Amino acid sequence: MPLSTITDIRDIVIVIAGLLSVIALFVIIVATIVIGFLSFRLLRAARKTFQDGVPPLLEHAQETVKTVKGTAEYLGDSAAEPVIRAYATVSRVQRMLDVLSGSFRAKGD
Repeated sequence: MPLSTITDIRDIVIVIAGLLSVIALFVIIVATIVIGFLSFRLLRAARKTFQDGVPPLLEHAQETVKTVKGTAEYLGDSAAEPVIRAYATVSRVQRMLDVLSGSFRAKGD
């Protein structure tokens, strides 16, 4: 192969590489613009969602918390109180039986 043919092939490869580089740069620029545009649209949609959707959700959550708190208080009053009363009554009866049977000892004896 003569030297001029190798030089011509080299020049063609350099031109093709340059064209491919320009095409790749163009594709990267277009992709960056598209990604930026979509990012701004996503950000705008997220802001709108937070402004429109979150306050009603928070109100609903607060109502749920109040309901759960009220239910817990009611159950605490209606379930725990009778159990405490029953235990106190059993304890009194045991103490009374101890006193009557004579097995009662004062603390410290």
